[in-house]
Amino acid sequence: MEPSSGCPVCGDRADGRPILVRSGRPMTLWCCRACEFEFFIHDPTPQIATDQADASRLNAVGMAIPPPEEDFANGLRQAASYIGEYLDASDGGRNVLEIGCSWGYFLKLAHEAGAVPYGVELNAVRARHVRDHLGIPCDDSLDACERRSLRFKQIFLFYVLESIPQPLQYVRRLVTLLDQDGRLVVITPSLRDPLKDLWQNGGFLRFFYEENSINYFSPKAVRRLCDRINAGQVSVTTRQGYSFANHMNWFLTNGPRTTGIVGGDNFVRNMIQQLSAQPRTAGEVTEFGARADHLAKLIEEFDASYRRYLESQDMGNQIRFTVRK
Repeated sequence: MEPSSGCPVCGDRADGRPILVRSGRPMTLWCCRACEFEFFIHDPTPQIATDQADASRLNAVGMAIPPPEEDFANGLRQAASYIGEYLDASDGGRNVLEIGCSWGYFLKLAHEAGAVPYGVELNAVRARHVRDHLGIPCDDSLDACERRSLRFKQIFLFYVLESIPQPLQYVRRLVTLLDQDGRLVVITPSLRDPLKDLWQNGGFLRFFYEENSINYFSPKAVRRLCDRINAGQVSVTTRQGYSFANHMNWFLTNGPRTTGIVGGDNFVRNMIQQLSAQPRTAGEVTEFGARADHLAKLIEEFDASYRRYLESQDMGNQIRFTVRK
């Protein structure tokens, strides 16, 4: 089956090729060369809504699905960094919306930061948790959210846009829900992931395409999408969330390793903490402690340089873009 209207981003012709996705299922991947966008044309929302998506995403490659308590704790730690980056005093008392809010960890912290949070979550079990356990309004669809007739200071999509059919139309709808000074914030995986395009790691190439992630944006595709929504100020950047240690793991094992973070890891931080655990004598650094501190600094500096270089080349495992109305 061919896409009925061409590329979902720009409408140009798309060419299909057969691939095996992460779960081993054969599928047709469509590629628009004009905007460097790749996509599948099925709708994954029924699998997401019924809590089946993690089976193909994690179990299929031997990774365990974390229990809800662990998933919430991991999400809460990651959400804290998003709160620090994207919310400030101007959000106090203002409506904020998260699409695909899962168990509600980001919304919980947004509430504690003074914002008025709302969520949209297809998964009924998780949406109920947000409503009943966190006391935060959460709808099961964007349609239901739109019926609230609310406007939002900020709308967030963290690793969600890749699973939404017709992403251009969806983003347009979100922009109409923004206040006049509102902002849309999106994080999505990048098609120009260095493990795929630079390292060409065989294990990662078998891992990269996942059947419930149907949209694979390049930075160029995101910029084209933003041009077509006719919004105001747009910012598109790439970010390398995974460390060089994560890439070395792929190089050595040809397989993933659980990090507890979506799109990132703490491998280098943990290495530095272990080196910094060298004993001190009466508050003074020992001979081996000084060497460990020096090594920790070298590792930290190299990892930062590694990430900066990839990002300077419009590469990285994440694309982050914002749209101001």
